[in-house]
Amino acid sequence: MPRLRPALSALSACLLLAACQSTPPAAPPPAPATPYRGAVLAVDQTERGVQIVLPGSVLFESGKATFQQAEAAPFLDRVAQLLLTKTDKRVAVEGHTDTDGSANLNEQLSLARARAVADALSSRGVPAARLEAAGFSFRRPVASNSTEDGKRLNRRVELVVLGEQLATLTANEPPGAFESAWARLRSLIEQGRVQAVDAAAPK
Repeated sequence: MPRLRPALSALSACLLLAACQSTPPAAPPPAPATPYRGAVLAVDQTERGVQIVLPGSVLFESGKATFQQAEAAPFLDRVAQLLLTKTDKRVAVEGHTDTDGSANLNEQLSLARARAVADALSSRGVPAARLEAAGFSFRRPVASNSTEDGKRLNRRVELVVLGEQLATLTANEPPGAFESAWARLRSLIEQGRVQAVDAAAPK
């Protein structure tokens, strides 16, 4: 029996060494990311700051400054969240229309819609002092008003987070939460669905 002890000790040492050198089990694969299901914001970097384009056809009833609540709420909630958590910059809220109707009517409508968006953001906690509403009627089209698709693009409210960087606003946000407004416009132009205008470029 005494002669077996060294052999048993050596065997135990070999087993321990083999256990230490064995390959650890592979880590389980990461769980697939949950697809983003919130409102997708159309954004771009401009000289003035980060531009967020809210489609008027989604936000408002036709020819009015009254929100379509079910469609508008997700966009307004999302914008308010970004403005409250990602930046403290001032925001220009700018209303735009197509060419249907008189100049005076569109002037009033564009301003009323900009104010409605500013009020909605303020009611969601964004300080009113950071929000400045203005209306531009049909003076700043992004597409020709010769087609319905072009008119639809021109009916919009743009927010410009003044002096902000797109990378700051979108950092750590889920994939699919944003799209490029101008890339979408270029795609529609290439498809022949809208005609370009000289103003259809970020400023």
